[in-house]
Amino acid sequence: MEGKREAAERDERFGRRYRLGGNRNYRFVYRRGKSYPSRNLVLVHLKGRDLKIGFSVSGKVGNAVTRNRIRRCLREDVRKLRGEMKCGRYVFIARTSIVNVPHEAVTRELKRLLAKAKLLKDAPEQEER
Repeated sequence: MEGKREAAERDERFGRRYRLGGNRNYRFVYRRGKSYPSRNLVLVHLKGRDLKIGFSVSGKVGNAVTRNRIRRCLREDVRKLRGEMKCGRYVFIARTSIVNVPHEAVTRELKRLLAKAKLLKDAPEQEER
């Protein structure tokens, strides 16, 4: 029984296979991808076969503790939405205004941004609301 639980927990993690990787990949997505802005986030997406996700939080946002907290929150939200997202390369860029926004609002904004960009597998249903 413990083996099954550990396997289930491993599937829920934000594993290495979903990470965008090095600086070269980020630059490629920035250069070739399409940008979708919102108040506190910017999404840059590039179509692809695999799901690869990266996060960018500038030094302007705050100190290291603040930047890492924001990155962890974004990673957790994307981890939960990962099954609903279309394949491709994603870069989520946090704007400086994200510091003053509660986590629940960032989660809603992230979902709305993905729906606006039509990058959720069931995006037409959510767009009508």
